Amino acid sequence: MPRRGYFLALDEPRTALLMAGDGAAAIARGDGKLARGWRVAVAAIVVASVVVLSGCGNDPDVEPDRLAVAYEGHIGSVAWLPGGQLYVLRNVGSHDPSELALITSGGRGEPVTVQPTAFCGTPEIVTISSLPDGRLGAVVDCEATTTHVSSRIAAVLDDGKVVKLATLGAQWLVSWNEDLSDGWVEFLGDDCWSIARYVNGQVAPFPRHEPAQLVPFDLDQDFFSRSACSTPGRAGYLAVGRSGEIFFLVSNEAESIFDETARWHAVAFNPKSGLIRQIGPDFTGPYDLAVSPDETSLLVSGRHNNRLGVWRIDAASGELSRALSGQFGAISVSADSRMAAIVRSTPKGDDVVRLDLAPTE
Repeated sequence: MPRRGYFLALDEPRTALLMAGDGAAAIARGDGKLARGWRVAVAAIVVASVVVLSGCGNDPDVEPDRLAVAYEGHIGSVAWLPGGQLYVLRNVGSHDPSELALITSGGRGEPVTVQPTAFCGTPEIVTISSLPDGRLGAVVDCEATTTHVSSRIAAVLDDGKVVKLATLGAQWLVSWNEDLSDGWVEFLGDDCWSIARYVNGQVAPFPRHEPAQLVPFDLDQDFFSRSACSTPGRAGYLAVGRSGEIFFLVSNEAESIFDETARWHAVAFNPKSGLIRQIGPDFTGPYDLAVSPDETSLLVSGRHNNRLGVWRIDAASGELSRALSGQFGAISVSADSRMAAIVRSTPKGDDVVRLDLAPTE
């Protein structure tokens, strides 16, 4: 099914910088990382653009250099692949279908037509990500060509062709482990948000974890007891590290996924040891979390101490610093952990900025 594409007007002749880098790759958190579906629906943002920010030592309040400008739409998720391809998923309006585009080296948004199949006659992309094997992954809502029954799947998007990886629940998002054989699912919808294992195509309870008091509610509550989401406690924004350790945000206070006042904090869980630990301070109104593949840093877009920005957390010490100042959204970190692509909201629309994560000499 053809999709309406969007047009990027070249602002400066530096577009090749966006695609350059030492083997640039990304893991989107839409995967969420990613955009999340509900955040796209409520976003009051109607213009998109692509920007580059470089220099780890930059003042977070300094305006980043603008590279290219996009027209219409909110960028819900971003995926940077190992070959340097940068994909964005945008929505023009809350009732319009999502649109996938590839940002070319010339600074243009090249529309990617997502082709219907027998099992997915009307594909609607919910979020995109870079899979552990480097391919473009997606969560897709489908309506079958013959039965007209809707379903949600995890898929690879191969030049617009939908290749099914797994069947998901109607309100699930998935993050894969390195071998794509299993992973983690998030239940997101109806004011609920929780996390469970995904093994051999089946949902499984979240593993036992210690200290249990760090998360005083069942992390998988919405998969097994839908009434649980009437009580405080939400977990989401999940990212999987290469070692298999997972990182996510937890709120013991939130009673709704739209709660902008509830406090959230990052945690890490090691499935092998069963240990869970808090990393860094609290946030309010978070949009996304991403982990660098070397698992040394977390990036969180949201508010800390009433200041908006992108926050970098040392995964070992919990030390916090603000990397960027302003309203930001989806985050995608390169496979070499040296940079990140981050969606920024401005009065004129959305930008995608590049943040240098490499330590200064």
